[in-house]
Amino acid sequence: MGGFVLFTYTISIAVSCMALALAIAARIFRKDPWTGYYVVFQSCLIGIMGTGLARGLSLFFMPNRVYAVFNFIFTTLLHAAMAFVIVFLPFFLSWVIAKPWRKLQRMAFYPLALVYFGIGLASQIVESERFFFWVSVGQTLVFLTMYVFCIVTLWKNLKSIENKQSRDVCLAINIVSLALIPLCFFSLFFAAVKDFSYPVYVLAFSIIMLVYYYSRITIDVEEKKRSTLSLESLASYKITEREFSVIQLICDGLTNKEIAGELSISVNTVNNHVANIFDKMGVRSRIDLLKLLKEGPWA
Repeated sequence: MGGFVLFTYTISIAVSCMALALAIAARIFRKDPWTGYYVVFQSCLIGIMGTGLARGLSLFFMPNRVYAVFNFIFTTLLHAAMAFVIVFLPFFLSWVIAKPWRKLQRMAFYPLALVYFGIGLASQIVESERFFFWVSVGQTLVFLTMYVFCIVTLWKNLKSIENKQSRDVCLAINIVSLALIPLCFFSLFFAAVKDFSYPVYVLAFSIIMLVYYYSRITIDVEEKKRSTLSLESLASYKITEREFSVIQLICDGLTNKEIAGELSISVNTVNNHVANIFDKMGVRSRIDLLKLLKEGPWA
């Protein structure tokens, strides 16, 4: 592992830490349902890159057995992180396009993630270059299955993504992923390219999320400065305090089920509140409600 690769790991860690800081800030202020998972995932990426950097440095300063320990930890964490991605990306996409996960999706992606992680661990136990190659091919096919599903689902539902920042980040992730496919292909055959590809993947992903969170937080701050939506401002609609709480959570993008969990009430109760809100405010859908709130005198 050369100096340039170690430098790439270092830059990747620095950018990932900045993305993590903004993700934590977004989690505190926005409370989007997927951000908690992303914070965990980004933390794992930083741990993986840190272990990879320590693995590279151990080649220069430590005995070979120390390098072997770091290499085992790095590879195990990498397999675990990629298995997490196989579940997380479809879940994130379902949130972006406002279509809750179906039972069939859970039955498909969780086993795929377990297969990816399982054959990855097997490749560390069985010391065979031939076996390792086919494991790499198998993992690539598993990951591509998830990726193709996300690509097709995204393009079929692109127009339904209301939030421009969410739509842009989905497009950016897919464009960057397509651009990195040649690097992924060469990493199957060249170990040096494979070592270099890991920090490049993490760096590209972290930069996209960094830009996304920065723009999202900036927009949120500007909207809070402009908006003074309150229970009093909706007095003419005779909105109750509980209904106002539901409206706020609808504005945050939560589904009825997520609102029920947030307010510790049943989904049927939330459905009744939403129906009453629609009736009082003269709207027929969430889109109409959000449009009315956006165009009201308090906006």
